Amino acid sequence: MLFRSQQQYTATASYSDGSFGDITASVTWTSSNTAVATITSPGGLATAVATGSTTITAALSGVIGTTQLTVQ
Repeated sequence: MLFRSQQQYTATASYSDGSFGDITASVTWTSSNTAVATITSPGGLATAVATGSTTITAALSGVIGTTQLTVQ
């Protein structure tokens, strides 16, 4: 991701009946290093504010997903 750019994150739930659902607006989004990137919650829109790395986390009802974001 480039400095001062934005990136939309999405979260997808996988249900026991084999179906999938978009839960982007339902999860709680966080960035481990808001000096590098912020993220809206709800929404999942990340904004790069400085170079470096951060972990983006999506959490809902005790289920957590993470991904690494690197700003160049």
